[in-house]
Amino acid sequence: MSAIVQDDKGVYRWAFEFNLWRNPTILATVLKVFVIIVLAVGSINFLLLVPDLIGGTLYSWQVEGAFRWCGVMLAIMAVLCLIGYAVYATIMGGKYCAVFKMDEKGVEHRQLPKQFEKAQVIGALNVIAGLAGGKPSQVGAGILAASRDSSYSSFGAVTSIKGSRRLQVIKVNEPLMKNQVYVEPEDYDFVFDYIVAHCPNAKKVKG
Repeated sequence: MSAIVQDDKGVYRWAFEFNLWRNPTILATVLKVFVIIVLAVGSINFLLLVPDLIGGTLYSWQVEGAFRWCGVMLAIMAVLCLIGYAVYATIMGGKYCAVFKMDEKGVEHRQLPKQFEKAQVIGALNVIAGLAGGKPSQVGAGILAASRDSSYSSFGAVTSIKGSRRLQVIKVNEPLMKNQVYVEPEDYDFVFDYIVAHCPNAKKVKG
């Protein structure tokens, strides 16, 4: 059964909840960011060695030291990420709950505080979709106002789309912004195909 509701203006909304201990999507994203940062700094260090390389004064211990620095920093960042993620997952009660809104222009991802349960959010979304004139109810407005964080992807600016059916996520990427759209298995094909249809210039990978 589909978890997506549609209002009279053609706007799609759905809620998604997953176990932070079992689904590694968020952790993998954080680790990727820190790896990129460490590699970028490491590349700068290597560039600083170029004059010595050109002048023939580059010693093996300098190269070994640069590689060792990258290795140590990657290890430290990995440990800090794991500790930070464990703290975050514990604070959130082991669950990640978000609500999504999608229309022909783009898709919005709103993270909700831990006190909101998926069933409660789905009920509010149904109320929103069913109201005349598209005005949200007090409950629906309260849920949206309480969102911790949100990200919006404008379909016209999307450059790549990568889906993973196993992890129930569709990554919608712009040059300077990455968005992750989570969706239930029964709605995965619909949401992926809808996004693809509205992003003609984006590279697509359907997992």
